[in-house]
Amino acid sequence: MHSVINRRITKTLALVILAGGLLSGCDSKTVGDKEVKFVNIEQVVNESGLAAQQKTHLEAVYKSLQGTAKQAEEIYKTMTPEKAAQVRQADTKALNAQWQVQMQAARQVVADQIKKSAEQYRVAHKIGAILPVQTTVSYAKDLDISTELAAQLKTEKVTFGELPKLTPKMAPQPAAKTPEAKK
Repeated sequence: MHSVINRRITKTLALVILAGGLLSGCDSKTVGDKEVKFVNIEQVVNESGLAAQQKTHLEAVYKSLQGTAKQAEEIYKTMTPEKAAQVRQADTKALNAQWQVQMQAARQVVADQIKKSAEQYRVAHKIGAILPVQTTVSYAKDLDISTELAAQLKTEKVTFGELPKLTPKMAPQPAAKTPEAKK
C-alpha cells in the first residue's frame, strides 16, 4: 500500500511541477546565451528523502484521523442507531475531506521545496532555465542535474505543519428546560 501511495504522490508531484513549469514558460521564446538543464522530478523526490518525509508525515496524519474516528465510535454508542448513522456519515465525510486536504498540502510542501532548491541551484550555477525531463522529448544526459539537486535536498528537513485536530460530531443535546419564574 505504501508503494502505491509513494507512486501516486510522486506522479502527482511531477504533474504539479510539470504544469507549473509549462505555465511559467508560456511566453518565453528563448533562454538566450544561458544554459538549460533538466531535472527528473520523480528521481529527485525519491533520492532526496522528500518522499520519505512526506510518507512519515502522512502516516502521522492518518493515525491522527484514525484516533478521531475511534473517539467518534465511542460517542456513537450513546446515540440512537438512526442518529449514529447520520452523524457517522457526516464524520466520515469530514475525515475523508481532511485526509484529501492533508495529502494535497503535503504534496505542495514538497513541490515548493523542490522549486526553491532548483531556483537556488539555477542562480548559483548561472543557468538560464531548469526544465523537467518529463516534458522533454530528447536531451543530452550530461544536462541532467537530478542527482545534484537530490543531493542538495538530502539535508533539507521540510515542515509540513501541525497534524489536524478534528473532533467528532456530537448529537445535539436537548435544551434544558428552565422553570419559569412565578410572579
